Amino acid sequence: MTAIASNHSISTQNNHIFSFQSVIRNKTTDQKSLSAYEWLSENEFVQLEGQGTFGFHNFEAANKQFQAIYFTLKGDLAAHYAFFRGIVLAGQPKEVYLENIHENRSFTLKFYKKNEAVAKEYLEKIFRIVNDEIRFKQVLRKVLINQEKHRLEEKLLFNELSH
Repeated sequence: MTAIASNHSISTQNNHIFSFQSVIRNKTTDQKSLSAYEWLSENEFVQLEGQGTFGFHNFEAANKQFQAIYFTLKGDLAAHYAFFRGIVLAGQPKEVYLENIHENRSFTLKFYKKNEAVAKEYLEKIFRIVNDEIRFKQVLRKVLINQEKHRLEEKLLFNELSH
């Protein structure tokens, strides 16, 4: 990341004053982009069950490879399986198919190898939505607890004043 500060001036009191007129941020880019499988393997809330790559031997001229990644949710995210599943069922890009096997609470991500970037972007989006929801619920829970404490304190104070 690069930041550029400009407009250095010296005041009459000989103090150095810097004022920022612009800040430029360059995104750090990964030299090696992670594959969907690698991205999932680095996610602490995912238990990878395996992967498979399939070619179409009858149509080798098409040069298409189909990828499947099998995973389950673990940790805090496993408790939000229903929400995660609901987000998946809400819709998917046409290049990706994320299948839910409800009986064992697992998922299978299927895509053509050429669409791997779309698959990874879709996964990132789903996990971001679910993580934001989890964080929202945590904050809301704290707010509700604080409101209840405040209500009880007011009740206690009112009872003390009425005697």
